[in-house]
Amino acid sequence: MPQRSPFDEVQREYFDLADEERFEFLTTGPGFSETEDALLAPFADEIQEPFLEVGCGEGGNLARLARCGRCVGVDLFLPKVRFAHANVNGPSFAAANGLALPFRDDTFQTVFIRDVLHHIDEPRGVLREAERVLRPGGQLLLIEPNGRNPIVKVQALVVAAEGKSREFNTEHIRELLSDFEVDEVATAHPFPLRRVCFHYRFGYPRLAEISWTRNLLTRVELFVSRFVPPRYWEHVTAKARKRSAPRRNAGNAGSAGGAGARAITPSHGPS
Repeated sequence: MPQRSPFDEVQREYFDLADEERFEFLTTGPGFSETEDALLAPFADEIQEPFLEVGCGEGGNLARLARCGRCVGVDLFLPKVRFAHANVNGPSFAAANGLALPFRDDTFQTVFIRDVLHHIDEPRGVLREAERVLRPGGQLLLIEPNGRNPIVKVQALVVAAEGKSREFNTEHIRELLSDFEVDEVATAHPFPLRRVCFHYRFGYPRLAEISWTRNLLTRVELFVSRFVPPRYWEHVTAKARKRSAPRRNAGNAGSAGGAGARAITPSHGPS
C-alpha cells in the first residue's frame, strides 16, 4: 500500500468522520440552508439522470438534488457514506476513491463535484475519472471555493485542510477543465454574510433563530452584494460537457459496487 503524503494525511484527519452537525446546518439550518438552496438551484435545473456525485460527504447536496432522478453518491470515507445512507432518502451510496471510480465507462449522464478538487493532491485525476464515467455529451457540474474571496482566504489560513483553496479561481478551473467542452465558468455568492455569521463552527448560529436578525442580515447582504465585483465572489461554478469523440486509453473499472468500492444501496426511493 503506497504511503500517504502529508497533504493526504491532513485531509484524512479533517474529514475521516461523519459530521452530523454540518449536515443539519446545510440542510435545515435557519438563515444558512436558504443560501444552499440558492447555490444549488441552478444545478438542479441542469441535472439529467442517471447522475453521480463524487465526494458526497454526509449527503447534504443529494438531500436537495436526489429529486432530480436516479442518483449515486460516492465518498472516500465510509463513516460519511453510512451517515448519508441513513439520512438521505433515495440515492445509492458507495465508499470509493474519486481517483478510481467503481463504474464502467459511459455510465452517467451527469457528474456533480462540489468542494472536492481543492482537497485532492492531483485534481486532474478526479476529473479524468469523471470524464471516463460520463456518457459522450454528458455534463459535469462543478463548485469550488474562489481563492480570491477574502473569506475563503481567511479560512485557508485557519483550517489546514482548506489551504489549497487559495489556488482556485475562474482561470484555474478553466485550466483544469481543458479536456472538456466548457459551457460556463462563473462565480456565486457575492457577499456571504449569513454563511459567515450563522456558521456552526465559526459563527453564531443561534442568531439565525431570531427572525429579525435573519431579515436584517439578508437585506445587508443583498445591498452590499451590488458593489462586490464577481471575481471576488465566494464560489466558482462551472458547467462542462464530455467531448463526443472517444477518449484515448480509457480504462474500464468494472461495474458499480465492484472492486474498490463498498456499496450501500437505498432501502427506499428510486431504483
